[in-house]
Amino acid sequence: MRRGAILALGLGIAAMAAMLVYAGAGAVGRAIAQLGSVGLIAISLLHLPVVALMGLAWWLVTGTPRSAPLTRVLWARLVRDAGAEVLPFSQLGGFVLGLRALGPRAIDAIQGAASMLVDLVIELAAKLPYVLAGLLLLIALAPHSRVAQPLLIAFALTAVVLAVPLCARGLLQRLIARMARAASHRWAPARALAASRGRGEFQRALARSVRARTGLSAGLLLHVLCWFLGALELWVTFRLLGRTLSAPQALAIDSAVAGLRTFGFLVPAAAGVQEASYLLACAVFGLPPALAIAASLARRGRDLLLGILTLAAGLSADRSLSIAPLVRPGERERRER
Repeated sequence: MRRGAILALGLGIAAMAAMLVYAGAGAVGRAIAQLGSVGLIAISLLHLPVVALMGLAWWLVTGTPRSAPLTRVLWARLVRDAGAEVLPFSQLGGFVLGLRALGPRAIDAIQGAASMLVDLVIELAAKLPYVLAGLLLLIALAPHSRVAQPLLIAFALTAVVLAVPLCARGLLQRLIARMARAASHRWAPARALAASRGRGEFQRALARSVRARTGLSAGLLLHVLCWFLGALELWVTFRLLGRTLSAPQALAIDSAVAGLRTFGFLVPAAAGVQEASYLLACAVFGLPPALAIAASLARRGRDLLLGILTLAAGLSADRSLSIAPLVRPGERERRER
């Protein structure tokens, strides 16, 4: 566990605590109590179709031949997201677990890594029109809001981040090689991916994904739809918390959170960043801080519930999803002692 990550998480948790005090812990607790376990299960179930659509988008960009059946890719996407939420200190943990869920063969890992990389790029690209739509809505609904400026910065930052994989293939290759080395000491397919022959196969798989223009277009549209479905999820969450939003308000708030959360990659689990984003976006429409924090915690609860259940189910059905390969050799030896 890196010291920088620990420090960032500590600062994020401290910021969360400060915002909880500012919002009023009692008021936040009452809002969460109104949501209840039934409400948490409801918003978790509501999120599953969105994950399925994201999995379908991933499958569509694999090119031909497909790296895995659709059902396997849907499961791998669920595992990938679960790892990202439950293992926030492992930046590549969710990606590695997602690849492992595709299958035990080296070719599965190589083709899966190439298609996942393309899927990540188009998912980020799909975020741009969503954030832009939210920005325009925010300006129309609250022209004097101060949230528009940081949201515009987030939009520009997302565009820059998107330009990196489009313009720097060498950087992408190093990222994939790093991911392969992270798991190569315990997972044979990752060793194949890290080998020179595996890198050549990865390039061919990447080319197949890029040539699948129909799949790319369909995947992009699906990811755009998924981002907009996030506004529906937020509308339902606030409804369960006891507050009804209009559709434009829900879209403006969720897209603002999505844009501002772009900065969350600097902090494990976006601790504090997500809560601040909800506070800022909700304040535009006069929503109380307690409700904003409760909405953020409901989202965290949903992601943790789905993540823990997914990894538990995966471990019980497939021991290859063990997180042991994600731990560095030195760290594993210290833990064993």
